[in-house]
Amino acid sequence: MPNAPEICFFEDRLGNSVAYSSWGEGPLVICPAWWVSHVERDWGQDDFRNFFEAFGQGLRIVRYDRPGVGLSDKSSRKRTLADEAGLLEDLAAHLGETQYALFAMSCGGPPAVIHAGDHPDRVNRLCFLGSYPKGQAICPPEVQNAVRATIEAHWGLGSRAMADIFLPDEDRQTTSAFADYQRNATDADTAAALLKLTYEMDASNRLGDVKAETLILHRRNDRAIPFESARALAKGISGARLVAFEGGAHVPWVNGEAIAHAANSFFRGRADAPSPPTETSTKDVRLDIEGRQLILAGETVALTPLEFGVMQELTAAKGAVVTRDEFLQRVWKQPFEGSNRIDSLIRGLRRKMGAHGAAIETVKGHGYRFVAS
Repeated sequence: MPNAPEICFFEDRLGNSVAYSSWGEGPLVICPAWWVSHVERDWGQDDFRNFFEAFGQGLRIVRYDRPGVGLSDKSSRKRTLADEAGLLEDLAAHLGETQYALFAMSCGGPPAVIHAGDHPDRVNRLCFLGSYPKGQAICPPEVQNAVRATIEAHWGLGSRAMADIFLPDEDRQTTSAFADYQRNATDADTAAALLKLTYEMDASNRLGDVKAETLILHRRNDRAIPFESARALAKGISGARLVAFEGGAHVPWVNGEAIAHAANSFFRGRADAPSPPTETSTKDVRLDIEGRQLILAGETVALTPLEFGVMQELTAAKGAVVTRDEFLQRVWKQPFEGSNRIDSLIRGLRRKMGAHGAAIETVKGHGYRFVAS
């Protein structure tokens, strides 16, 4: 796989110059655009790049920036679900493939439903991730209005609010970086308009038209799109399979190794595609006290002294919550250093653990606990 994707442009039916990226070799998978993106800058984020490199093995992945965001033309025109479905159709026609798959993340879901329903002969596989059929079911109208008003009033505060929703368990450095990324991808007016469109889109009456093999992936505690939206997709699409993952992050590239594996397996037609690794992997996590290392499904993982200390506290608690202050006092031996360093270390530990990272559970506002047997 190349070090960076190729950036290209095409003209949509409304005359907009639309940016898209393409990389990898294999069956074509088109990713309908999500809220805000930047096909060039996305790749500069380590977590994002690592996720898509793992997900894209043996595939050709195409992503695009909708008008008004990223590298695409600026646009003040109010967009509709029909516009989003038309944009996806224009890109597919530009690429010229007779058959392809769709990887519909977040608000990319409704346009994907429309497109798959309109072209059952062309869309052979459809995978949803953290998505929905009906935007009004995501959250109450007063919450929708409050978030949108915050974005319109102050894009700095609004982007931070969205980062907290998308990344509820991450440290301040990570959420701040994601907030900066959103502000660099588009302006406040466009962000607010596209968020409004997210809530307005409704493809629930088209679910029955989807004939493609369908897999639905969703984190149980996703704060942006509730798990019930995944169930609605599964109920409406004949033969669809729903796989639940633990965690609360909306974006898949945070602790997303198991999700990348499941999506890649599905698009490549491998037999392990519907397996939900994160729900069973915690049974295979063990801490080797003498060797000062983790044993994950029989394989050893080396730990730094601080990582070992944190894991020792977690396992000794036998399922009880260990607070940040307790970690600081017992592992760092410095009770007044603050908690950001603990969140950062836990994040690194989860990365090392891969699909087994769900064994460390965040207890919002309190600390962490170890949920493996």
